Amino acid sequence: MKQVVSTLVKCGIAGGLIYFILQQVDFSEIVAIIKGADRVKLLTGVACWTVLCLLGAVRWNWLANAAGVTISHGRSLRLVFIGFFFNNLMFGSTGGDLMRAYLVTKNMSENRWRAVLSVIVDRVIGLFALLSIASLVLLSFESSSPEQFKLIPGLYTMRRFVVLFVVCFVCCVLLYMSARARRLFRIRAIVSKLPFQPLIEKIHDALSLYRMHYSAVIKALLISVPLQLAGISAFYFIATAIGSTLVLRDQAIIFPLVQTVSAVPIAPAGWGVGEQLYGWFFERFGDTLAIGVATSVLFRLITQIGFGLIGGLFWVASSDRRTQ
Repeated sequence: MKQVVSTLVKCGIAGGLIYFILQQVDFSEIVAIIKGADRVKLLTGVACWTVLCLLGAVRWNWLANAAGVTISHGRSLRLVFIGFFFNNLMFGSTGGDLMRAYLVTKNMSENRWRAVLSVIVDRVIGLFALLSIASLVLLSFESSSPEQFKLIPGLYTMRRFVVLFVVCFVCCVLLYMSARARRLFRIRAIVSKLPFQPLIEKIHDALSLYRMHYSAVIKALLISVPLQLAGISAFYFIATAIGSTLVLRDQAIIFPLVQTVSAVPIAPAGWGVGEQLYGWFFERFGDTLAIGVATSVLFRLITQIGFGLIGGLFWVASSDRRTQ
């Protein structure tokens, strides 16, 4: 019953956000904007997103194998696409990650937490790389065009938040990776007082593997840069295909922030959340609300629905589905 109520609430949130958007933008205008899209630029965006998928499969493969979970590159790629499929059926844009973790662990009799943590670490490294790019672009924008930077409402606050997050994340990782720092700050004593000790121990044991495999983590971080740039470029080309005037620098700020918030599971597949945020950001950066909403819808149709259908075909043909 509790799960049903939670689902209804989240659907209500998505419906409320979509209704609010349609009170500000005519639905026929969004349809007309999408119909007039430049096909060459759309195909370029699709190509960039394909690169993101391929690099994403390679990154997860490295992290899984470093955690002691043997998985082939082909299976990694199939599960990445299957993840896109389940993103459309679950809440937020991380629902596919949950399914990916389940599928890779369901035939394991031991050390299942290692496989699950590889999926979580993969997502966290991707988020860190995405927000790191955004923070660098924000700092560069503020430094090179301070007057223009000040004209965009709320951008200074966003810059402070993103940079602070990146710095804090780096500090936490360095603290965890350094045995000397953990002893100095008595981290183990602090953690021992937290609840859910069995769960914390499992997570600690799984993450400890990455302290012994620095090379895999470093490779995952390095490949995340072109991976996330491919994602930003895909969004940029899809936006310009329907007439957006925002430059790549602007999209390198907008896309990471909105995608991060959309990952929070508060609406089915993030619908409503992304449209509201993209519309809001596009207006702040000098474009129109209609273009922002249309870009979000078209981006979802291509990367979420389109690539999700490919994942659905993989799912139908997979041995994982047949052994459910």
